[in-house]
Amino acid sequence: MASEIERRSSVSVAVFGTVNELHGFVVPRCCNRVRTLTAPFPLNLLPNMNLRFLIACSLLCLLSSLPATFAMESSSNSRPHEGAHGDVNADDRATDAGHSFHGEAFNEGPRQRAVKASGMAKIHFPTSTQSDEAQQFFEQGVAQLHGFLYLEAERSFRQAAKADPELAIAYWGMAMANANNPKRARGLIDEAEQKKDKGADKREKLYIEAHARYLPKFGDDAPEDDVDAKRKRAERYIADLEKLLHEYPEDIEAKAFLVLRIWLSDREGVKLASRHAVNALLSEIFAVDPMHPAHHYRIHLWDSAHPKSALESSAKCGPSMPGVAHMWHMPGHIYSKLHRYADAAWQQEASARVDHAHIAQAGLIPDQIHNFAHNNEWLIRNLLFIGRINDAVDQAKNLVSLPQHPRYNTLKKRGSYKYGRERLLQSFTEYGLWDELIQHSGGFYLPFTSDAVQEEELLGWLAVAHFRTGKAGRGAKTLRTLIRRRIALETQLLDLADKSAAKNSKADKQESGSDDDSGKEAEPAEKAVTAEELRSHLKALRPIIARASAAGATHRKEPEKVKTLAEKAKLDALIKAQWLADAGDVESALEITKSERKKREGQVRPVAILVDLLWRNGEKDEAKKQFETLRTLAADADIDTPMLNRLRHIAKFAGVQGDWRIKREPAKDLGERPPLESLGPFRWEPNQASSWEAKLPDGTPTHSKELSGRPRLVVFYLGFGCLHCMEQLHALSPKLEAFQEAGIEIIAISTEDSETLTTGIDDFDKPISIPLIADPEHAVFKSYRCWDDFEDQPLHGTFLIDSNDRVRWQDIGYEPFMDVDFLLEESQRLLTLP
Repeated sequence: MASEIERRSSVSVAVFGTVNELHGFVVPRCCNRVRTLTAPFPLNLLPNMNLRFLIACSLLCLLSSLPATFAMESSSNSRPHEGAHGDVNADDRATDAGHSFHGEAFNEGPRQRAVKASGMAKIHFPTSTQSDEAQQFFEQGVAQLHGFLYLEAERSFRQAAKADPELAIAYWGMAMANANNPKRARGLIDEAEQKKDKGADKREKLYIEAHARYLPKFGDDAPEDDVDAKRKRAERYIADLEKLLHEYPEDIEAKAFLVLRIWLSDREGVKLASRHAVNALLSEIFAVDPMHPAHHYRIHLWDSAHPKSALESSAKCGPSMPGVAHMWHMPGHIYSKLHRYADAAWQQEASARVDHAHIAQAGLIPDQIHNFAHNNEWLIRNLLFIGRINDAVDQAKNLVSLPQHPRYNTLKKRGSYKYGRERLLQSFTEYGLWDELIQHSGGFYLPFTSDAVQEEELLGWLAVAHFRTGKAGRGAKTLRTLIRRRIALETQLLDLADKSAAKNSKADKQESGSDDDSGKEAEPAEKAVTAEELRSHLKALRPIIARASAAGATHRKEPEKVKTLAEKAKLDALIKAQWLADAGDVESALEITKSERKKREGQVRPVAILVDLLWRNGEKDEAKKQFETLRTLAADADIDTPMLNRLRHIAKFAGVQGDWRIKREPAKDLGERPPLESLGPFRWEPNQASSWEAKLPDGTPTHSKELSGRPRLVVFYLGFGCLHCMEQLHALSPKLEAFQEAGIEIIAISTEDSETLTTGIDDFDKPISIPLIADPEHAVFKSYRCWDDFEDQPLHGTFLIDSNDRVRWQDIGYEPFMDVDFLLEESQRLLTLP
């Protein structure tokens, strides 16, 4: 922290524990501003703030226990329900600070305003609204639904509802945008149903009722949602959409959503009997609008069945809505299935660039975007198929370096970090970059982790890398470490079996009355690993040991052991072929490689290995022939990598000097492809933090530039009256020194003015040195998007900002971020990024 701020604030902030700790009182945690609820009582005359707060909470308990009629009268000054996005003053409702005034369903999702986005498809979906703004944002939301851009679709629908709070169909849109969250969708469609009789036309009501009938019920009295119930709901939804089309046969949006529903319902037990029939329905849409984003749905329709049928839609999908990354991603499915991996890689890169541009504009972190991680890991796989190994490695490293967050992206989730780690290992191992693997093991990109299976996976490959680079001693040592782990697990499993047998024997004796110790006090049960967990761990570890052992057998030139161990290891067939050849069995290696070449049509790696093995087996003419095929396949490949570099002598034999790649001519069925650079950056980069001006508790102005040059954690909290905020500061307090040792200062910015801030500071007893800053006009809150634009209230926020004033990590929400240990560890990780 800047010494000037420390000098001028020089405050000690006391942060109390949870409300439950206050003198044994148990009170609800659901206050927005306790001062607001207790305004009629002269609590400010009491000398101690903790005592004032205790009495305030007691009064809140008293109010909550009064009859409902009294509670309603006592809140008569609150504004009537104005819709989830009407203007409501934060102090007018007894709601937790940061929480929506309209229920749990509105806590999650986007809470910052939408903008009229570029690159959206033009959709015609008439509604009953009289607001041009509401209509425009509603149609933008429908377009985004078609692109599965769910976060932004919901934001657009919320903006439509902000302009017209009684527009019931906007709440239908919000429910549709929660396709992956049925519980939230249920709450949102219930809101639509409540509003549909206040002006919605017949068509809108049919849309709302169809989705309401499809979504499951929740609650203690809800029917069980088993497989049969899901199938029946899906069948009814299809029937309801067809009913809508009977009434409105020209509604191409209804046709598009019907196509989507038929495809999705195939997963819910409603067999998709005829893809051609569904394709005919799509043709009706394209007859009206040739560039309708339903091209997305045609790709899904034919992806697994007959990918060539979707080539036309693959050419039009991205251009139909260029501002949505997923629309560029989808053609990659078709090109991959057709073994056109260079075209697929182009699509995935285009998608990544659009996502990166959108993330920067919307102020998000990457894994908040639906399918972001999947798109990027698929890009890496395609890059490997075409031999762009350097870009594959860089992209995998980029995924590892992205901000982790418990909700979106951790080693245990299928987010960027896990995918990046997996694809980095895949890149190193498939292309034989063993020195690079050794170099990165235990470093930033491939650290050893607390997850035993992940750590053993890395140790196994590290042992392989040592054997493959001739360091047999080190490889054997690492292999012994893995074997010891296996023995330890097997010993634990035997010990559990002994305990179980002893327990059963004891039970038998007790049943016969020979050993009655019923009067003994039971010892507290210890949380221990189960036999099932041990077996699962062993199941994962044994192939890892087999793989490392196979590499050792390769080093010792023992081909038969390689074969046996590779089978146990479930080793990639091409790696197995290379190891067999290196162990001396080139014939078996060639047999495997020829088979894999047929299975992996269009990929660089199998052909490169085949060329090498043919040459090593003395089949030079056939090697030369296959090399000619490779020259075109490897048009984009990095030929200086070990696998391709070793083919230089074969290129010389074929009469080719220097760069032996042959440029690939673009296919003629690709459609419009803009320059990739025009779509956005290839890699995600953190945004610059907004500069700001605010005041210290004594009223002295301060500026963000005083903090530049040092990493800092900036906490946005909603005043001393917000219990959850106080709990967050209370949780941060013991970790202040650890953050400072890591070179990270902490400041907290409050919604309160300097006078209120000073009063709070003076009245608290337990000091921690967190400099507090007053932002009563909420300008700083708004510049960091810690503001609900739909309900006009502040939100909690936590930001890690580096010494170059870039936002490296963030959390904005209806509750403060509480996992301080995670935050400290992640902050240190991000700030040590190479």
